Amino acid sequence: MNPIFRLGIITAALVMGHTAQAQDPVVTSSLTASRVEWVDGKSVLRPAAAAKPGDVLEYRATYANHGDAPVAHLQATVPIPAGTTFVPDTPVPSAAQASTDAKNFAPLPLLHHVVRADGAAYDEPVPASEIRALRWDVGSLEPGRSTVVRLHVRVNPPVLSQADKP
Repeated sequence: MNPIFRLGIITAALVMGHTAQAQDPVVTSSLTASRVEWVDGKSVLRPAAAAKPGDVLEYRATYANHGDAPVAHLQATVPIPAGTTFVPDTPVPSAAQASTDAKNFAPLPLLHHVVRADGAAYDEPVPASEIRALRWDVGSLEPGRSTVVRLHVRVNPPVLSQADKP
């Protein structure tokens, strides 16, 4: 397996709610990926067309309203591609919801119910590697305005098959 993670396969999803007017607004979304590097103790974003295992990437989704009416109930969703692991504490805005299936979302930290062999039940955090999408309730987006959401992921090492192992 090639250890270079190609960034061209990433897409952003846009879910729009109802608007106050009959005219549908024109909303666009774009997603960029940048490599995060640390320089003198500060994070610096670098262009990224490809990444290698261990690299941290910042996904930045921009949603812009080009219409004449506000968009109400705007939800911004950013998928987390296979081969990467979500980096906790990096979503901006911080009030993101997470999902393991990109369909059902709940606030971070995402929890799942566990029942031990002795019957005791408790909730524990879902491993970051199992989170496949984040979603933000952006609220209303006025005409001519835009909003940005972002998160970090780490590129996973390649998974070796039995045939690839020494």
